[in-house]
Amino acid sequence: MDKLDCINTFISVVETGNFSHASRDLGITRDQVSKRIFYLESLFSTSLFIRNTRKMDLTRSGEKFYQRCKVIVKELDLAANDFIYDQKYPEGILKISAPHAFVQTCFSDIISNFLIQYPNIEIDLLFSENSIDINENKFDIILKIDEEIKEQNIFLLDTYKRNFYATTAFLNKHGKPKSIEELRNYNILLYSRSDLKDKLINSIPQLICNNIEILLDFCQKNHSILFIPDFLAKKYEDDGIIINCSENIFSSTVHFYATTPYGPKTPKKVQLFLDSLKQHFQAMNEVL
Repeated sequence: MDKLDCINTFISVVETGNFSHASRDLGITRDQVSKRIFYLESLFSTSLFIRNTRKMDLTRSGEKFYQRCKVIVKELDLAANDFIYDQKYPEGILKISAPHAFVQTCFSDIISNFLIQYPNIEIDLLFSENSIDINENKFDIILKIDEEIKEQNIFLLDTYKRNFYATTAFLNKHGKPKSIEELRNYNILLYSRSDLKDKLINSIPQLICNNIEILLDFCQKNHSILFIPDFLAKKYEDDGIIINCSENIFSSTVHFYATTPYGPKTPKKVQLFLDSLKQHFQAMNEVL
């Protein structure tokens, strides 16, 4: 039997005077009122009422319990009002972990626009390439880039390709590779060590670095080939600095997604940020 229902029934009996009035007040049968009061008395092994033909008087234990119950119900109402307020006017700290790759993309714009729209939310943002336990570290959202999605209850935001890129000078000198085997024979630069997991790279990379500018500088000076996600390459590819040299001979997909510890009952501030992410990436794809 639900204890809160029993407590509310007990309060109604006290304040209306008897079981019959309480049953009308609560919209339940008199028998249900009686069973709930009996449940509480059995639970605490004490009588809550002195029963007589005219009215229901509280015992000393019943009086103490009534005062406690009033506090419980009031606190519950306050908690419910706080929850409703938080849902309508979200505030507080939103703890997010994101891949370091997004330092060098539009992520700062996403955060800035979100904070302008919701000034009472404070974002605690950590950029990391390491695997993080969302519950142990008490994150609200963990953003990930991975070839395989292993978690449940994820929010898929976008899908990217990993490609091999080279400078124009490199291609003028060596020509465009005609197969994945040819690509693998060159000096390779990687953005992430995780790119070695699926055996796409069969040689020891010259450099692994999670900074695209350093990789580009090294690529230009040492005539190496970059293996990076297309969202990191896009700006430099549009500027003609690098060229996709694995087009039509190679394809490797990675997913950008969010995971939370909340399941279907997501707090309002978390859902708002997820919605902002979805809208941003949807708008980007529509432009493309």
